[in-house]
Amino acid sequence: MAKKSRSRTSLPPEVTESVLHMGEHIRIARKRRKWTLDAMASRMFVTRKTLSRLENGDPGVSLAVLTSALWVLGFENDLHEIAHPEKDKVGIYRERQRLPKRVRTFKTKHDLDF
Repeated sequence: MAKKSRSRTSLPPEVTESVLHMGEHIRIARKRRKWTLDAMASRMFVTRKTLSRLENGDPGVSLAVLTSALWVLGFENDLHEIAHPEKDKVGIYRERQRLPKRVRTFKTKHDLDF
C-alpha cells in the first residue's frame, strides 16, 4: 500500500485536475501506439499497477515514473519546457524590479590615461 502523504490530499483542485488530465493524455498516447498496460509498464521497468495509478491521475506516483512514461512515449523533449525560467512571468517581473534605476560608471586611473 502506498504511503499516505499530506501533499496528496492538500493539492489545489486545479492541480488535481491537471494531474488527472496528464494521466489521461498518457493513457491515450499508450492506446494510440496499441500498447497494453503490461507492455508499456515493462518498457518503463515498473509494475502494471504503478502505470495504472499514473494513468488514473494518482498524485502519489513518483516523478521518476512520470518521466519514464514520457521518455517511453517519446515526449522527453517536453520535459525541458516544464518550469522553464523564460516562462516565469512573476520571476521576470521581480527581477526587473531589482534592477537599478541608474547605472554609474566609475573612472579609474587607466580611464584617464591618454
